[in-house]
Amino acid sequence: MSQYQRTQRVMKLFKFPIKELVYTSSAEYGELKMYVFEPPACDELRPAILFFHGAGFSAGKARLEQFQHHAHYFSALGFVSICVEYRPRHIDGLFSPVTGIKHAKTAVRQVRAQSALLGIDPCRIVVAGASAGGYLALCTAMIETVTGLPDDLSVSSVPDVLIIFNGGVDTAVLIEMFPELSVDLAGASPKDHMRGFLPPSLFFHGTQDENIPYATVEEFVDAMRKAGNDSRLVRFEGLDRLN
Repeated sequence: MSQYQRTQRVMKLFKFPIKELVYTSSAEYGELKMYVFEPPACDELRPAILFFHGAGFSAGKARLEQFQHHAHYFSALGFVSICVEYRPRHIDGLFSPVTGIKHAKTAVRQVRAQSALLGIDPCRIVVAGASAGGYLALCTAMIETVTGLPDDLSVSSVPDVLIIFNGGVDTAVLIEMFPELSVDLAGASPKDHMRGFLPPSLFFHGTQDENIPYATVEEFVDAMRKAGNDSRLVRFEGLDRLN
């Protein structure tokens, strides 16, 4: 599938007016884009919210459309809403979570670096994600051992607010999936990087989630609070995954 065909498919999925921005490219993955939902123009700098879709780290499960309605809703509230493509559809096999962390950090840095162009307040950037995307969202704020692609490291990849939908908080399962990345993943487990002065965070999680048990997220949020962070968990009784 050509780049043009891939772009047209994405455009049809979204159904709303959007602007495409390439935030990184490589020989292996090609161009990765951010799809920007812009509110009506105004004179004030606006907050931004970046969405990272879920569906594990398997190929063929790139779900850029997952947050299209969320993005449209927040843009109607005055946010610059951005759905981030952090893995291409054409990659076969499993998609490296370490590469995903790098892409997520780069996306946040690019939004902050281009905030003036986008009309964004660089101090009001929200990062949201579901499942695998929720893990990546946490990593943008908590994991310093993975620095990302050749970025300007003087620009922070740490968001100002986190919203996590049934996201992973440790890497035990990922290490089983990617034993060759065990060293990097062992150092990229959010629960092992607990500290104070993290962004305010809001977690949504179902009590019947079989992939990421509710109790592990509850313990994580409790630890966040004990470290002095503003962290809250919304419990969905009897539900499995929310994505």
